[in-house]
Formats: sequence, C-alpha cells, structure tokens
Amino acid sequence: MLLAVHDHFRAVSHRLVALVDAAAIARLFVPLAQVLHHHHHAEEAMVFPLVLRQTGTAPDHLQADHGEMTAAIEDVERVLRARTGDLAAAVRRFHDILIAHLDREEALVVPVFLALAPGEAWDLIHGAR
Repeated sequence: MLLAVHDHFRAVSHRLVALVDAAAIARLFVPLAQVLHHHHHAEEAMVFPLVLRQTGTAPDHLQADHGEMTAAIEDVERVLRARTGDLAAAVRRFHDILIAHLDREEALVVPVFLALAPGEAWDLIHGAR
C-alpha cells in the first residue's frame, strides 16, 4: 500500500512539473499538499516508531525531509497566492524534494515491512487484533 500511495504522489508531481498554467497547477497541487500533510503525520505517528522498534535506528532524516517538504509546499502556495514569482521553479523544487524523500523513505521502510510476517506490521502499529 505504501508503494502504491508513493507512486501516486510521484505521478501527480511529475504532472505538476509539466504544467504551465497556474490554475491547473493549483487544482493538482492543493489536494496533493493536503494529502501529503496527513500522510506524513500518519508516518510519523505509526510507521517511524515501527522502524525504530524493528531496526533500533530512528528515521530522523525522514522527519527532517518532511520539514523540508513542508517549506517547499509553502513556497508553492505563496507563489500561487501572490501570483508573482517563479511558479515553475517552486514546483520543480517541491518535486525534487518529494522524489528524493520518497526514494529514501522506501529504501528504509520497505525492507522493514518485508521482514515482517503477514499482519505483523498491522499488529505492531495498531496493537494485536
């Protein structure tokens, strides 16, 4: 499921980079930014503690990525609101940060999930069923 969600984020971000019309960018960007906010909150509350328990290593760099991505989101939103500035550059910066983060996160999280028995990750995150 994580990979499917991340692939959707990648697809929308690639589409954003290709767009030139600010209204079209806003229609795609605003919901993407909102979903990313909730997705990152869920990861920090559920997935990152699981990674820490399973590996003994806190994914602090991934939480730092979330902060950097929030700043990039705010930059795009500011340019969209002000209708001045280099929207293409702001979207490109957001895209680059997002793609790099997703790659780093998957490299750390996916092996942890794959090492668990079916249902074990759910039980570890949410408590035994």
